Amino acid sequence: MNRFSGKLFAGLIAAGAFSGAPSQALAQSAADYPAKLVRIIVVSGPGGGLDIVGRLVADRLSRSKAWSVIVENRGGAGGNIASEYVAKSPADGYTLLETTNSHNINAFIYKNPGYDTRKDFAAVVQLTEAPSVFVTGPQSPYRSLKDLVNAARAQPGKLAYGSGGSGSPTHISAEMFKAAAGINLIHIPYKGGGPANQDVMGGQIPFAMSALPAVMPLLKAGKLRGLAMTSEKRWPGLPDVPTVAESGYPGFSHATWIGIVAPTGTPGPIIARLNKEFAAVLAIPEVRERLLGLGAQPVGKSAADFEAMLKADYEVTAKLVPKIGLQVQ
Repeated sequence: MNRFSGKLFAGLIAAGAFSGAPSQALAQSAADYPAKLVRIIVVSGPGGGLDIVGRLVADRLSRSKAWSVIVENRGGAGGNIASEYVAKSPADGYTLLETTNSHNINAFIYKNPGYDTRKDFAAVVQLTEAPSVFVTGPQSPYRSLKDLVNAARAQPGKLAYGSGGSGSPTHISAEMFKAAAGINLIHIPYKGGGPANQDVMGGQIPFAMSALPAVMPLLKAGKLRGLAMTSEKRWPGLPDVPTVAESGYPGFSHATWIGIVAPTGTPGPIIARLNKEFAAVLAIPEVRERLLGLGAQPVGKSAADFEAMLKADYEVTAKLVPKIGLQVQ
């Protein structure tokens, strides 16, 4: 038990000394939840995969449960702005954080992100898991990952790529590939995948590494061209886009996860209620179909499962970041 949950527990016991039933008070608070607006703070700007998934789930939760749920985008600093805000918010279940791999990555690339990844948040639910994909414009000379690698080798340190931000999953995916291919690329961080994809379409940058949910509609519409994705197998909805492994880099894979966390100290019954309701939304056939169509695999397991995944991911990230020499630019 950490010091935050310890204080909460001690306070509940003290409060229950006179009522004789602290657990009943907690159960009652969970039964009454939510009594007001629930805000989901997203660590990226509008238009990216996080934003799309968050709004889809929030909208359905509002419609099916008649809850008042809104999504607020607080992009910037690789997700630190939103994360610090939620970490310092009341632990009452009304301010939640929608985050991704950067939740763990930032602990190793920022000297002072403004919060403690492992101590300041309680796992609620993992929403999705998805691959990233190298994308370029439809008029781009790059028609395969090999074309891109050849161009990078011909112009070392000159070819630029965009990502959803420093320390974002798409940044990590691209840096992992740079190391695997032995190439030198310039990283241009954006405040979310949406702006990066817009600049690829507009020709301002030659290509980007994007989360599949952020670009699936654009790929389907022919507004972007997919060169390779980081999943172990081809995505069913994009059978013509090969994997990075198929493109000459066997064993290469990287997944982007999206999940909901709350400030540490949020009562367990409220976290359990949130987990149950989010998981129920993810199990709705049309929601699952929508997410799969966007390029994201719904997850929705228990809060304990998500916490175990977060811990394992944190430990892997601790080894990965120095290995690929990742630094904030």
